Amino acid sequence: MALEQDIANLIEASNDLTATVDNKIQDITATLNNSVLDAKNKVNAELGQIDQRFDSARKQQSHFRVTKNQALIPNEEGTFPLFWSGGYVKEARFLETVTTGVEAEQRTPLAREFLRAINSDTKYFAGKFNIWELEYYPNRRGENAHLAAYLMYQYFRAPTVVTAAAVVKHIRGTVPSNWWCEGLEANQEAKLCGGTFYRGRNKYGHCHPYVHGEGKPEDETGVIQIALPAVVTGEVPLDDWGQFAYLGDATQNAYD
Repeated sequence: MALEQDIANLIEASNDLTATVDNKIQDITATLNNSVLDAKNKVNAELGQIDQRFDSARKQQSHFRVTKNQALIPNEEGTFPLFWSGGYVKEARFLETVTTGVEAEQRTPLAREFLRAINSDTKYFAGKFNIWELEYYPNRRGENAHLAAYLMYQYFRAPTVVTAAAVVKHIRGTVPSNWWCEGLEANQEAKLCGGTFYRGRNKYGHCHPYVHGEGKPEDETGVIQIALPAVVTGEVPLDDWGQFAYLGDATQNAYD
């Protein structure tokens, strides 16, 4: 009986030791988890502050246009925005001028829609600009109907990183993409579209969106409305888009 009791005591002692070890392991694991969680929270907090400082510094940078006529003032004939090339635009139609110094409630619904896209649905903003409507072909037509079409554009000298954007509203047809139509959605309110592009030094660009309507009949044209298109130096947060000073040849007029 004494041997059996000793064995029982050993088993009980072993179980107690196992329970003690398990508890210690749980305590150590909990401590480690809490330490890791605290470290992650501290790192995330620091990263958040870095992101905030980066965003603040980025918004404080000066950005200048390398394209002309962001206000879309028409040419002498009134048929197209001055300095902009047509691409595969079938027809350009001037819609209206949006003017600063007017009470918001006195503007047209379209003007207010475009102003809301850049957080400027207020009485005063940087300066007046025009809204145009572009009707465009879905492809390059004829023997080149298998190739994507492209829209209104300008040649520009690339200072490495540039941001291209515009306020755009899709009306019908194939939705353009890239450059100042990047992110455009079908049948939505006017929205700010665009993105940042790296071109490299001593390079150039043509800021034309593409229309991927390869193979479609050319009478299936598309229509968008557009305002304030531009290519500007550096990386501009799209929620901070507006009207930018022109940086170009001194002998040429920026027309806005």
